[in-house]
Amino acid sequence: MIKPLHLQIFLSSCNHTTVNGTRLTVLLYAAYLQASPAVIGLLAASYGLVSAFMAVGMGRWIDRIGPRKPFMLASLVIALCGVLAWFIEGLAVLFVICPLLGIFNSMFQIGSHQTIGRFGRPDERTANFTLHSLGISAATFIGPMLSGLTVDHLGHLNSFLVLGVLSALPLLMLGANWLVYPPQVARHRETPEEAKGGWALLKDLPLRRAYIVASLNNCLWSLVSFMIPLYGTQIGFSATRIGALMAFLAAGTVGIRVVLPWLLRSLGRWQLIILAQAMIAIGFIGMPFTEIYLWVAVLSCLIGTGLGVSGPVGTTLMYDASPPARVGEVVGMRMTVANIGQTVVPLLSGAVGAAFGVAPVFWAVAAIVVGDMYSHRGMLGAREPPQP
Repeated sequence: MIKPLHLQIFLSSCNHTTVNGTRLTVLLYAAYLQASPAVIGLLAASYGLVSAFMAVGMGRWIDRIGPRKPFMLASLVIALCGVLAWFIEGLAVLFVICPLLGIFNSMFQIGSHQTIGRFGRPDERTANFTLHSLGISAATFIGPMLSGLTVDHLGHLNSFLVLGVLSALPLLMLGANWLVYPPQVARHRETPEEAKGGWALLKDLPLRRAYIVASLNNCLWSLVSFMIPLYGTQIGFSATRIGALMAFLAAGTVGIRVVLPWLLRSLGRWQLIILAQAMIAIGFIGMPFTEIYLWVAVLSCLIGTGLGVSGPVGTTLMYDASPPARVGEVVGMRMTVANIGQTVVPLLSGAVGAAFGVAPVFWAVAAIVVGDMYSHRGMLGAREPPQP
């Protein structure tokens, strides 16, 4: 019998495959329509423009009612976005579907992270988040590959339709009651201090440290999903090759997450995070120095490896430091910061890339990652209890 945890991971992976594939198809379609880098940056930014202001509220809503209805709503809207892009040609419709994809992908992600932590015992949490991350990594591999192949062989519009149909799977499975979720954590009556906005929770130092790492990881995923396709387009790679680059990125996350439980038994969680950030920084620094496909693929894989470590480890640290009845709210706060970054950074990246090329953007991101490593340098000596 399929475990509920594994079924939830499959549903999350379907959503992630659709969103990542559609995001690449949007960028390739915009480039096909001869949109400028600034316009492409604006499209990428629109994913997080509205959802940045809704994520905390969505987290509180999911904490209150549970994940099933939010998952079904998100799957329905994301599927309709694919159908809409297939039905209406042109650049204008992309500015409609991108914000909707961002809003309802955030809803699905918040629900997923809130739910995965409720499966199993607390000492199984890191292993469960790692397994969930493996499913997401596989989806990050499949989505861009499916996008590139369908764009090259079926056309941009049919690519939207294929990906939209895939998003309907979670809706059908949850509608058939194939998955029953663990009970919600009971909410106690909050004191006036506890009832303050979620941002007051970040006064807690361990939560704030974990929150910064997890939020930066989300921002980097959004940025690399925009920058690598843009860079590949500028240096003349085909849609299939660009999709394969994103698949190499995902392959790095899959490979490292297979051995991540062993690494957690050998090293502390903060040591792994700082090592992962070093790999990400090296990948961003090196990318603009080459137009050779093999080296671009190697650097993409290196960035993916770093993101593959910092994602589940940072999420586990954040979940462990969060109040049990407010996990969705904390995840929503993280999504707010990630979506703000997803909005601002592509806008700046598109403008800077149009004026000066993409190299300054890659190097600026590397500088931010190095700065975060430096700010957490005091955690290098921290040893964590052995992980299961």
